[in-house]
Amino acid sequence: MEEIKYYLLCYVIPIVIACFIFIRMFGLNKAKCKAFICSLVCRYIHGKVCDKEKALLFEQLKDHKNSLKTNSKFTILEIGVGSGMNFKFFPSECDVTCLDPNPYNEKYVIDSLRKANNNIRLVKFIEGYAENMLDVPSDSFDAVVCTFTMCSIKGLNDAIEEIRRVLKPGGKFFFLEHVAAHKGSHLRSLQDKFQRIWPYIAKDTHINRETWKFLDNSSFKDVQYHLFTAKFFLAFLAKPCMYGSATK
Repeated sequence: MEEIKYYLLCYVIPIVIACFIFIRMFGLNKAKCKAFICSLVCRYIHGKVCDKEKALLFEQLKDHKNSLKTNSKFTILEIGVGSGMNFKFFPSECDVTCLDPNPYNEKYVIDSLRKANNNIRLVKFIEGYAENMLDVPSDSFDAVVCTFTMCSIKGLNDAIEEIRRVLKPGGKFFFLEHVAAHKGSHLRSLQDKFQRIWPYIAKDTHINRETWKFLDNSSFKDVQYHLFTAKFFLAFLAKPCMYGSATK
């Protein structure tokens, strides 16, 4: 408990206060501020803490594209796209549809597409949630990508089944997430204790979610994942991570 108090006083509370002052000073609404902060945080997380694992994951995405014997454009749906930090890893010449609950992320997505410079076309930016993708037709994507998002999805079982629905037969779901530590470990004990207050810090986020169980119990076939330790120096509670894929 003393460790939790230390990190609250040294990191969490100052960050919350700084964000509040930022909003008051610049008069930004909540969604716009969250999009700005997301772009800063994503730049660090996606560029520093799991670069090796992301390269391995998206190499599988490229292999999947190359394995398809078709002249049609390779189609990707990215869920919880944020500021679009994954685009630079995507295979060239594909069509991307983005889903995110925050409409202010769209401008960061467009900027990330331009910087990626790999001839990716943004088909549509959809404001919505993975649990209920009514605007997305069934059997319409070759691949679905989701990184650091499943921790905050309320109805994760429903979201996973929706992801499976929108994939074409044989399509693949590629994911990378922070997850719960091993049961019985000191870190897991801290995660479980911290989860009591975590929703007040990061809305709807689970720091101790056993995401692999949701995938194992889903309708997907051939679920594969690898556990690894991310290079989170300050957010040590989020060090346990996993990446992998599942096939429809």
